[in-house]
Amino acid sequence: MDRRQRIAIFTTASLPWMTGTAINPLFRAAYLAKGGDRKITLVIPWLSLKDQKLVYPDNAMFGSPWEQESYIGQWLERRIAFIPNFGICFYPGKFAVDKRSIIPVGDILEIIPNEEADIAILEEPEHLTWFHHGKRWKTKFRLVIRLSAATQDYPRSIICNLHGVNPKFLE
Repeated sequence: MDRRQRIAIFTTASLPWMTGTAINPLFRAAYLAKGGDRKITLVIPWLSLKDQKLVYPDNAMFGSPWEQESYIGQWLERRIAFIPNFGICFYPGKFAVDKRSIIPVGDILEIIPNEEADIAILEEPEHLTWFHHGKRWKTKFRLVIRLSAATQDYPRSIICNLHGVNPKFLE
């Protein structure tokens, strides 16, 4: 059995939407996967064509998750000095115009198989949990790390910044 840490990074935005909620978890996934001692999965929203028109700039449109994944991979490879080795999974999302945010649809925890559910990192946990229906995060994952203190405190909850800074920001 694979003994590497299995980390799923959940976020509510994705490229080509040029927002920190899309870019930061992408770099975080790449740098956490560097070296191969962890199995990393980036979990991002898949939007309908109608919502893509509302969210993505320059009329960027994707007919399939594979097309968007390819776009994301090419964008990332132009910005880092190594070939990233992590997976991308998509969950159904809906753009909420009134909130200017993408809201997960359904139980997004089902995207990660139980045998892969070790550590979850929640980017903007308040957006991921506004309308969460399904298993509790702590029931599914051994450890849940939220990157924001915007939600209420829970027993055994952790708020933590994780390494994932692109070295170009430090030059």
